[in-house]
Amino acid sequence: MPDWRGVVDQQLNMRELTSAQRDEIVAELAGHLEEICDERHAAGLSISQAADTALAEVADWPALSRRIEGAKLKEGVMNQRTKSIWIPGLITLIFTSGALAMLEVWRVQPHVTWMRAGIGLVFYTPWLIAQPTFGAIGAYLSRRAGGGRCARLTSGLFPALMMLASFFVILGVGFVLRMLRVSDDFRPEVWPILAAHFGVWVVIPGFALALGALPFLGAARPQES
Repeated sequence: MPDWRGVVDQQLNMRELTSAQRDEIVAELAGHLEEICDERHAAGLSISQAADTALAEVADWPALSRRIEGAKLKEGVMNQRTKSIWIPGLITLIFTSGALAMLEVWRVQPHVTWMRAGIGLVFYTPWLIAQPTFGAIGAYLSRRAGGGRCARLTSGLFPALMMLASFFVILGVGFVLRMLRVSDDFRPEVWPILAAHFGVWVVIPGFALALGALPFLGAARPQES
């Protein structure tokens, strides 16, 4: 009976993968080929014939190596993005959304800091004060997960980025409805109101979140690696 692990290990060329990844792939593929060989041998073929038919299942070893290596590397990148951006970012978003919801439950009234012609800047001051803390949490968690500076900043700014994306969606839908003459809500006089909301819910919170994330954009400490 062939040493299937040795055969597969000799044929596969995956230098970009770690030893653990390579061993896992070799073991899985070797087990698959061994099962095929056993089935063919049980069907009446000799050991050598069964082994040859099992090896024939892989027509191009170099191509198989490239496909497996590419898939594993892509999987690793996606896993790293999830750990260093999406999970910390979503935690930051939960904190900011939860804090705002709690202010609503506690009936904390927003503060109007500027008003002109019916257009004002309205803030939930306690919520805004807490934004640097939330930004710090997102950036810190990203750094703990091995995220680079861009990933840490993205995680810290995640709530503001989500709000920015929402504004783009609203504007896009508004323009489409206006072009189709379905709605006339996006009249020129509405733009100053949208600009004020953009400042209150995107620009200013984003700046506060960035302030909190700033201390965590440097190199990670040894105990956090």
